Amino acid sequence: MPDLAHCTTPGDFDEFARATLRRFDGVNEASTTQFACRAGCSLCCSLRVDVFAHDVFHLARHIRAQFSPGDLAALLARLAAHAEKVRTLTPYAHATQNIPCPMLREGCCSVYVARPHSCRRHHSRDFAACQYTYDHPTDIDTPAAHDRPLYLALSAAMQADIETYAGQGFDYTIYELGTALYEALTDPECWPRWRRGEAAFRQASITPSE
Repeated sequence: MPDLAHCTTPGDFDEFARATLRRFDGVNEASTTQFACRAGCSLCCSLRVDVFAHDVFHLARHIRAQFSPGDLAALLARLAAHAEKVRTLTPYAHATQNIPCPMLREGCCSVYVARPHSCRRHHSRDFAACQYTYDHPTDIDTPAAHDRPLYLALSAAMQADIETYAGQGFDYTIYELGTALYEALTDPECWPRWRRGEAAFRQASITPSE
């Protein structure tokens, strides 16, 4: 696995990000849990997604490399509309509404291969529980139908990744995915700020850590 301390170029950071995501996926793949998740089911893609800057930059570079100019323009328009709406909401207000992810296209994730840790951690053993959460977005007390040991293992792996970046002095603010991604794709100063150890995004919605 590449050493984060020796990463200097965007390509180096992407290689490191891909390696951590492969390791993270390995935790999922080693599980014997029977998931209710299936291609084309996008109920959870209306939840608020909290991410870190390193996930956002990796995703932004994937989009720039893989999307056609037309698809990129369409995505930016959806992200702009998403950001305009979400920035006016508190994290709680956002979490209690069904706001579709701007990367969702015809019921499928258009950036699946590069999706962030938070999306990879999410899973369900019961479709009915997902439908209930979607139909009752203000009910945040009903527990999700996660496999708890797997969820805890994934959370631990995710935290270890966060601590690796934080240990190198990188921003570990908790950002909302859509607003942060829009900024990453439209403001070239985000990356230099992050490389200097500053907060990467100045307009994105933030989730307090406590």
